[in-house]
Amino acid sequence: MLKSARFKLSPEIINLLIACVVVLAVTLYFYFSKFDGNITGFFRIGSILPLSPYLNADQTLIYQGEIGYDGQQFLSLALDPFLQNPETINALDHPIYRYRRILYPLLSYVFSFGYRPLIPYMMVAINALSIITIVGLINLYFKSDNKFKYQPLLTLCIPGVWMVLSLGTADLLSSVFLIAAFYCYRDHKYLGTGIFISLGCLTRETLLIIWFSLFLASLLQQRMKQINYLLVALLPPIFWTVYITFLNLPGKVRVKDNFGLPLMGIINKFTALLTGGLNGRNLFEAYLFILLLMSFIAIFMIYLKNRQANVLIQISNSFYSLMFTFSSITILGYYLDYSRVFMDVYFLLLLSWNTSKIPGKTFLLSASGLSSVAFLFLHS
Repeated sequence: MLKSARFKLSPEIINLLIACVVVLAVTLYFYFSKFDGNITGFFRIGSILPLSPYLNADQTLIYQGEIGYDGQQFLSLALDPFLQNPETINALDHPIYRYRRILYPLLSYVFSFGYRPLIPYMMVAINALSIITIVGLINLYFKSDNKFKYQPLLTLCIPGVWMVLSLGTADLLSSVFLIAAFYCYRDHKYLGTGIFISLGCLTRETLLIIWFSLFLASLLQQRMKQINYLLVALLPPIFWTVYITFLNLPGKVRVKDNFGLPLMGIINKFTALLTGGLNGRNLFEAYLFILLLMSFIAIFMIYLKNRQANVLIQISNSFYSLMFTFSSITILGYYLDYSRVFMDVYFLLLLSWNTSKIPGKTFLLSASGLSSVAFLFLHS
């Protein structure tokens, strides 16, 4: 009886079960092996910036001599999302920039009922559940076609997924909203599309790129009702931005730091790779950077063969390609940065409706799995 029950499991359920097991195993591996049972290890806290007033330095895993990573900023906000303590602002490198990405820290605070010792655990749980949710959403996206029934598991090959989990940033949650918006758009669920892209923009302001993509796709496909919902969806991010302006928070929005002349960041990156020598770190950088470039190209090639099913994805890819072209070495200089910032490009590739007999996207995403394994075991 058990044997017959096993064979009744649908591919969607199998995908979710595998995702749950893998995500739980990797999370526990990080927690016990990489961070010695200290939950603050998930946020890569450095010693240069001030520590959140709600963290005890003796109980926090601090990387000496480092400036820390974005997860440190999100944790500081999650511990005090209403900026009640002035020291919270001092703990942020660019408060006016960081406070724009409010949804991830706010949800962590709310789901923890404001109990601060629980908040870091909740943030890790949200990221872990985001990975599983992404697999579930891609299940739904491809449910009508048996050719793609196990492709949602390729989510687990994307290196940025595990980097974000280990660094405590908001990128996985924003990707959940992106994929949910795409699913709703494809199925003509206009309200759902508007809600999810609005939440995405409150999680990470770069998802305005996807809002513009949805808007243009709606124009091209004459979905005027969808345009109305998209215009309403833009109101919460606008209101939040205006509210932040009135707070007069210090810092800068970092546009000039992250973007510059077209192609200069890419040229500088290739120069660094060619002069970096044949060491493991440089080869790993080259492998990840070339995989990302090939993903941009692969999305375009798939679009040429199956345009109607990939209009929205190609528009989104074009915007991300433009963003990539103008990215400075600040973003492109280190694999943890560009793999995270452009992680959604891999999701665009995964969502591409590829009817070719040669599964190029499957090959690329599978190849990215090698870098994921290398990151899990070699990164410290």
